[in-house]
Amino acid sequence: MSARRIPVVLLLSTSFYVIACNGAAQKAGSTVLAEEPRLPPTDTMITVGDTIHTDLLASWNAFGDYNGKYAMETNLFEAEPLKTRLNILLNKAKRPFFDRLQVTPPVEVENRILFNEGYMPGKSGYDEAAIAVDMERDIIYLGFTVNRSLMLFSEKGDTDYPEKFLQWMQQFE
Repeated sequence: MSARRIPVVLLLSTSFYVIACNGAAQKAGSTVLAEEPRLPPTDTMITVGDTIHTDLLASWNAFGDYNGKYAMETNLFEAEPLKTRLNILLNKAKRPFFDRLQVTPPVEVENRILFNEGYMPGKSGYDEAAIAVDMERDIIYLGFTVNRSLMLFSEKGDTDYPEKFLQWMQQFE
């Protein structure tokens, strides 16, 4: 008779544990624990802003190789991060800007400033464009003219234009 009670007692005790583990109090407790964020120790965290900033600055290093080469032949404007940032900066003015860079001299890179200018064929002095990239400060400056009327674009609203870009702008004052 005691042999038959053991399975019944075992079944009852197992049922008790199953009910206790799946009870309403347990579910509420596990939900609260699951909603708490689990952060890694602070010494292993890498700040996202620093990582992005460092990558952007390091990525300009390859742009020094464009010195003395033609922008269109080397696909300068297809190189990242310039391509993406030009699209964001120019938005709908992208086409007029690139229309004015059809005739260009070689790219100049001096003191970590990339500079290039150009104009539409037959429109020198009227429909021109220029780009300057301050690789040290990580800022892009763009300008183009429509019938000598100057339009300027710069990241971060910066107006501390590089010297070559200022000289280009002065032609249209």
